[in-house]
Amino acid sequence: MSRSFVAFAVLLGLSACGDPIPQNDAPQAKAAKPPPKPTVAAVTPAEEYYYNPAGKRDPFQGFLQIAGPGNVDVPPDWPPLQRWDIDKFVLRGIIWDTQSPRALLVDPDGLGHSVRLGTYVGRNWGKVSAISQDGIVVTEEYQNIEGDLVVNPVSVRFPEVKK
Repeated sequence: MSRSFVAFAVLLGLSACGDPIPQNDAPQAKAAKPPPKPTVAAVTPAEEYYYNPAGKRDPFQGFLQIAGPGNVDVPPDWPPLQRWDIDKFVLRGIIWDTQSPRALLVDPDGLGHSVRLGTYVGRNWGKVSAISQDGIVVTEEYQNIEGDLVVNPVSVRFPEVKK
């Protein structure tokens, strides 16, 4: 083999090692590379998420607390006067100027119920506490989330007559 071919092969092998062969004998000043810029990954959500709490239990409320108004699921074997909320009943008649006053409440099924003082009405164990010529008052007692006793008087009046 010729010397020029061997020199060429050696030169080619050295250049493949990664370090450049200096062209002149003067030392080269290496320029400092700037630090790489941090890359920020762009996160784009596919769709926005909205939480809908309808029909879900409050996660911050204890499961042993007493339910407040409207939170009671009523079994079908409860008395008819306690299957609906008080505002679902319609007052149809009152006998009020006697020793034991009575009132006639009609439930959403169209059935009439005679009530007197102390009768339980509504889902929240409300008691009829007053019967007058204007209507009846049903008093509900329950505990709120803080454990305080809440007394809620609800008036049931005759429906307005449309002229």
